[in-house]
Amino acid sequence: MKVITIESEAYKKLVRKIECIHSDIKKQAKENADPHPDPSEVWLNDQDAATMLQISKRTMQRLRSNGEITYSIRGGKAWYTLAEVKRLLPGRVVRNDKKEGGSHE
Repeated sequence: MKVITIESEAYKKLVRKIECIHSDIKKQAKENADPHPDPSEVWLNDQDAATMLQISKRTMQRLRSNGEITYSIRGGKAWYTLAEVKRLLPGRVVRNDKKEGGSHE
């Protein structure tokens, strides 16, 4: 191993420059970050998808088995795109179309 000796003041100056570069890189990353990522590129695991749909993990399995939701298996786990989960959300809404007064026909 080769040891390099440097004066304390030169070392501190080098560290400040490295910190400045690091700060600039973080700033650029924040500026370039997309605040609204494409839903077809955001992946959710089984638990997150089930939570979003307000269903059980077993129901998620049933949706997969019935071909009602597309998914990917990675690392032995099911993954869903955010776009696919959002596609199912309107179908999970229960509407109450009964008229007031309680008439049942």
